[in-house]
Amino acid sequence: MRSWILILFHRLGVTVSAPMTEHLDAVGEMRFLSGCVWRCCFARPWRWREIIHAGAQIGVSSLPIITLATTFAGLVVTNEIAWHMDTALNNTAMIPGFTARFIMRELGIAIPALLVVAKVGAAMTAEVATMKITEQIDALKLLRIDPVAYLVFPRWIASILSLICLTLFAIAVTLFFAVTVAVSKYGFNVDEYLNNLRHFVGKDDVIYAVVKAGVFGSVIPIISCAYGFRCKGGAEGVGLATTNAVVASTLAVIGLDFVITYVFSIIMG
Repeated sequence: MRSWILILFHRLGVTVSAPMTEHLDAVGEMRFLSGCVWRCCFARPWRWREIIHAGAQIGVSSLPIITLATTFAGLVVTNEIAWHMDTALNNTAMIPGFTARFIMRELGIAIPALLVVAKVGAAMTAEVATMKITEQIDALKLLRIDPVAYLVFPRWIASILSLICLTLFAIAVTLFFAVTVAVSKYGFNVDEYLNNLRHFVGKDDVIYAVVKAGVFGSVIPIISCAYGFRCKGGAEGVGLATTNAVVASTLAVIGLDFVITYVFSIIMG
């Protein structure tokens, strides 16, 4: 009986420690890629064709799913906030302010980032991981081509710019459908809604959204490519690297969302 317990604890330790070791090793790879990417910012020329191509893959291809998701988000958030306000205060006059603040501070920023992680980050990891196990990255090194400058940097620049644009687009779509629900269901008119909106949101909220989106856009390709560069073990390794990258990127977005929110709450009082 005692031996079975020891075997069970041993297997449990191996099951837990192996993924933890892999994630810790990947953190070192992320630090290395971050340093290389920042050095590439000061190197010329930038490979604009690849940056534009990556931007189309990240930004343009993500528009349909982000539009669909934020459409439903705008419909849901207005109904939810209106129900809670009516239940607690018997008054729905503050719907525009609370809805717009929530959309511009959280909902319109988090949805595009998490969708980019799931759609683009996974594809990015799978692509780099496949290149790793088929020795294409080694071939680049033999040709004296920097794999980071060739593979990571264009995706990094494109991800930052694309996610900022996607976030602003998502906020606009979400607000549009939030206004539609408020006007059609809760008796607001457009001018009244927009006047109330201006009392609650301003340029600081736009800066807040852009900063968050830029930070999220900068970490997603670093994490995705880090796991891709560390891939080993054939097709199974590609799947594992992709899963690990999506999990790590999701946790990074959530954690950075909290950190940035906390910092801005201190700065803005």
